[in-house]
Amino acid sequence: MAATAKKDNKISLKVMVHKEKNQVVFAEADSTFVDTLFSIMTLPLGTLFRVLEKCPDKNLKTVGCLNNVYRSLAELPAGYFTDEENKFLMLNPRTYGYDYCFHLEHKIDDTEPTNYFKCGGWLCNRPGFSFTTCSYAKCIYCGSVMNEEAGDQFDGDDEESVFVPNLVSFIVTDDLRVMPNTSDFSIPLVCDLGSTDPSHLEERTIDICREQMVILVKAALLCKNPLTYLVFHNMHPSGGLVTKLGTSIQHLTSNEEDTKIKKLTLRVSWQKSTSKFLFAEANEDFVDFLFGFLEIPLGTLVGKLNNGNTSFECLNNLFASISNMSVGECIKSQKLKDMLIQPLLVYKYVSGNQIFPLNVPKSYEIHYHEPKLYLKDPRDLEDRYLKSPSKFMLTDDLVVTPLSSISVFAMLNKLKVPLNDVEQHAIVIGIKEGLKILNAALESNSAFTDGLLAEIIEKKRRYDV
Repeated sequence: MAATAKKDNKISLKVMVHKEKNQVVFAEADSTFVDTLFSIMTLPLGTLFRVLEKCPDKNLKTVGCLNNVYRSLAELPAGYFTDEENKFLMLNPRTYGYDYCFHLEHKIDDTEPTNYFKCGGWLCNRPGFSFTTCSYAKCIYCGSVMNEEAGDQFDGDDEESVFVPNLVSFIVTDDLRVMPNTSDFSIPLVCDLGSTDPSHLEERTIDICREQMVILVKAALLCKNPLTYLVFHNMHPSGGLVTKLGTSIQHLTSNEEDTKIKKLTLRVSWQKSTSKFLFAEANEDFVDFLFGFLEIPLGTLVGKLNNGNTSFECLNNLFASISNMSVGECIKSQKLKDMLIQPLLVYKYVSGNQIFPLNVPKSYEIHYHEPKLYLKDPRDLEDRYLKSPSKFMLTDDLVVTPLSSISVFAMLNKLKVPLNDVEQHAIVIGIKEGLKILNAALESNSAFTDGLLAEIIEKKRRYDV
């Protein structure tokens, strides 16, 4: 039976506020709130940033420029893809946590439930044949549209809570550290604010709906005090982000042989006189890799790719809290804990240009369907999602469009850049450079400049001198 969502009721949250400082010290939260908070670790970045773009609080600015990657993918004509369903799969990435999170009181993910389809041809309904999650995909055997429903795959439970035990209470700090609700933790939190007088504290109760959960998550990406922002919503986010681009990469590459990591090439143009990035030209392999940013789960980004040390302090705290929680007492099972900190993608097949080590299933079949059906591989013979050869133009804020010389000249004319002031360089992109671009895209509107070119241009300048 397919999963059904719970009624969208409000969550009551008790918060302890420092009256003089107008600051939340901590919140007392039950499993309903903590489950929803933890669930963001299961979200692919494409899903997360699509949801955050709909955030109702217009005082919160746009986070980075990954939304431009999503929009570019959505607007790219279907003719650029090796298979009709590739665009659908890239726009709708899923992790195994999706069906579990569908039971949340306020699930962040607003995408539709996963449906499974097969070919209706009688010759294609045999062991070893394939299924898809895209209703307009075509059968690789007979070419018919695979639009016959093939059942569902959900194997979760109907318990009230999802990740944490139903009756356990937690403390959530202003910077999203989550811990058991005991005075051993709560009293030091107040003392850390420099206050020992309990009369300075005030208890408040706020009601949380889904829209406010979205605001809280977006505020967590923009400041160090998202709970305070949620309670005192007329205040501007404070604290700011500490840029740490590239500081968390060594652990990812130290155990990899450099020769085994695929290298991609990017041709970058910048203005010689100002060292300002202008545009980049890339083939289908690099753009395939760039679109692959969208399928990376947040838990993988924070943990596996950045070793818990992103520039988003609240996300680091949330990931560390989950990692340190005991199974059974605070998290219901090791399987659910892994679902949060080591998210597994639903789809076995990823692009051969996805150079980041993502967790994917070894195989994928519909367990409750006879005869067994296996997930269709929509990639071409070289494991690509995009057709070859294709050329694209990329802006600094990661807008991707088919390459056009006319568009290049129009852009240079708009920027008033003389043609003899343009310098081009080919840059090799490996896992280290790719992660720098990804991290910059999460917090900046100048992903190539901040993530890659600033360091290259500075080295070139010192060399020329």
